[in-house]
Amino acid sequence: MKKFSIVLILCLLATATTFAQYKPEAGSVTTEIQFNPFNQNGQNFSVDGLKLRYFFNENNALRATIGFGVYNNKFTQKDDNSSSEYKTRQGNFKLNLGYEYHIDIAPRLSAYVGLQTGFNIKNAKTTGKYESNGTKSEVEIKGGALSEDDVDDPSNIDPSSLMNAGFEYNLGAFAGIDFYMYKGLYCGAEFGLDMNTFSSKKPSIKVKQGTTVNEEKPNIKRNTLDVAFKAIPTIRLGWRF
Repeated sequence: MKKFSIVLILCLLATATTFAQYKPEAGSVTTEIQFNPFNQNGQNFSVDGLKLRYFFNENNALRATIGFGVYNNKFTQKDDNSSSEYKTRQGNFKLNLGYEYHIDIAPRLSAYVGLQTGFNIKNAKTTGKYESNGTKSEVEIKGGALSEDDVDDPSNIDPSSLMNAGFEYNLGAFAGIDFYMYKGLYCGAEFGLDMNTFSSKKPSIKVKQGTTVNEEKPNIKRNTLDVAFKAIPTIRLGWRF
């Protein structure tokens, strides 16, 4: 919550104290990016997505948030008897649709509450090479990504430890603020309560050693349900058309 307050203060100090009316009207369209400049999970900067809003009037708006990402990692290990090199690739595409109700607080400041729902499609893949005492192996995992702690002899791969591809559904309630700095330019912050369900795909693991190819499809499928209150210090910068 302290970081959320910092975001609000930064927005309020970013413009002169004039009282012109810059808020959206009926038919206004806004577009914005949401990003986090604070440290979270080892990342100092992340862009959450692009959001579009259409205002039916000054108080009611529909929103659509689109986001996607691709994350590549490379892990290598080497000792006297063995060496390995693994590459993982993870990606996601998410789309959320929602409704906002805006409350007028000041000529340039408004608060809003709303609901949204959407989905997130996650992909994952791993390829790698392993050599031990002159014996070489090649690995390909579809539907799963190895973590750095698991890159070792292919025969030791634990399917239950994979970061799986799959489909995520979410439903959430949120609240936030908009502060209009200059004409159509605005900033803001948001927090909310989210419920997420995730259903993973069954991975496919193929190991080639010389001319021998072993392929297995472990009967492992992960289903999770998460409910969490998030006060994330996300800064929102946007433009009203």
